Amino acid sequence: MVALELFNFLHFLGLAFGLGGATIASVISAKSEKDKELGKAAGKIMPSIVKFIWLGMALLIISGIALPFFVTWPLNNQLLVVKHVLVVWIIIIGVFIGRRMKKMQNLAPVLKEKPSAEFLKAKKQMKALSIINLILWYAVTLMSAFV
Repeated sequence: MVALELFNFLHFLGLAFGLGGATIASVISAKSEKDKELGKAAGKIMPSIVKFIWLGMALLIISGIALPFFVTWPLNNQLLVVKHVLVVWIIIIGVFIGRRMKKMQNLAPVLKEKPSAEFLKAKKQMKALSIINLILWYAVTLMSAFV
């Protein structure tokens, strides 16, 4: 019984770090589009937020693997499989976002230089992937209520 409570706590903690981090990153990114000074600061704090998101994902995976061994109530296995597929997509998209972030940092305009077309394309792709990932995070969270 203690193991169930421990892994359940880790699962909720992972959810808080992952979903909370993804939400905060999305809000900061949206605000930094309009405020260029915030955009500079966002570039400095975003790596810390990304670490929280990945820590949350790791906690969710570890506890998610362990929880079924301790759960005594019936699980909806079909919904659980769908949820796991969405989690895999969150991870894949997260890797692509990380690569786009590094590419954007390398292509970022210096001082009053005009942004290159490649930079703007990478920025647009990263924004779209971030929105998709945030939607997936919320979808997985909502599914958790029914598994």
